[in-house]
Amino acid sequence: MSVAAAKPVRQADSATLHRIAEGLRMVTVPLPHLAGLAAAVHVALDRRVPTMGIFASGRLIANPDFVARLKDNELVFVLAHELLHLALRTHDRARGSGRLEFNYAHDYIINDILRGELGFAAIPAGGLDMPGAKARSAEDIVIEMRRNADLMRARTSVWEGKDASVRQALGQRPGTGDDTAGDVLADEKERDMFPADAQDQAQQKAAIEAAIARARVLAAAIGKQRAHGNSAGGTSAQISALRGQFRPAWQAALQRWIESSAMAERSFTRPSRRGRGSGDLVMPGRRRASWMLTVLLDTSGSMTEHIPVALGAIADFCEAAGVDQIRVVQCDVAVTADDTVPPDALASYPVTGFGGSDLSPAMRALDRDPLVRAVVIITDGDIVFPQAAPAYGVLWVLPRAGLFAPPYGRVIAIDGSRL
Repeated sequence: MSVAAAKPVRQADSATLHRIAEGLRMVTVPLPHLAGLAAAVHVALDRRVPTMGIFASGRLIANPDFVARLKDNELVFVLAHELLHLALRTHDRARGSGRLEFNYAHDYIINDILRGELGFAAIPAGGLDMPGAKARSAEDIVIEMRRNADLMRARTSVWEGKDASVRQALGQRPGTGDDTAGDVLADEKERDMFPADAQDQAQQKAAIEAAIARARVLAAAIGKQRAHGNSAGGTSAQISALRGQFRPAWQAALQRWIESSAMAERSFTRPSRRGRGSGDLVMPGRRRASWMLTVLLDTSGSMTEHIPVALGAIADFCEAAGVDQIRVVQCDVAVTADDTVPPDALASYPVTGFGGSDLSPAMRALDRDPLVRAVVIITDGDIVFPQAAPAYGVLWVLPRAGLFAPPYGRVIAIDGSRL
């Protein structure tokens, strides 16, 4: 997290910046998946905003007088709220709708989430309150606000607002309203307020996008861990646990496929990791060779919860098979990343995309690479892909067995393998 003080600012506001920094650290205790975002945001104090707001670039702008009115636990709530606007991509999703009304809809959802996560009986700082909103979509709430604008209660601003009807809060026409009432702030407003930083705005947004992708993947990993009855720990521990806990039949199937694709012979000069801890028995290891495993990762929106488990499994098996480098190609409807990393780098790995589901661009690009002989494709099967078999061998890895039956390659599923 970086901090800055915009003019005019009193010397005493350094204490406010310290409180905000401490508050952001406290957010990561109950919500560890937001740690990357908490570190990536840059804080500015400015009395030109009435309370607090967030830009898509990750600039978190706060009125120091508003911060001073908050108790420490209330400040943690408000800061978590602003980070969740980034994690839920409120800025992008508001396009095509009124920014302020979508801001309000996401506020209802976020506050209902944090009520339970942080243990609040009432929403602090006069925030918007709709019990049960976390089970609804923002679009559904927007429709309700438009239909019942005169009857549905809201507030004149998202923080410290006065009781009002939705129509009074948002204006006479859907999608209108006072921008100062919201905390999801437009790019244009940031350029107006901080013209000297306009050149850096796009670069800052790219860094925040990477942090958002990591937060989404880690949130899914943490949710998976809790589903198995384990308590939440640090970020790296969560991923490490995912890498160690799955040992069903599909492991052997994946191991056989990886080893059959590995271009290296067995040798006792490099003992197998799998032989460790087995008494006097030493198993032959894989001799290192100039070969890497290529993984095509489906980063469509439907894959969010499955990526940590799949990447952890691939990393485990590559280490066991002696594969030293993994090429990871990410794709939703376009190639979003093409990295070469060691297996242990997948423990904390930035994922981008979360859009549509068309792996064709990546598969065709790999088909043009003569060095690619085998590709592991991690997907849920709800995809578009080339119907003609590529020149390389394909192993499709699915989170669960289903109706996915591609015309080529082998398919294994985490909840039961088939070859």
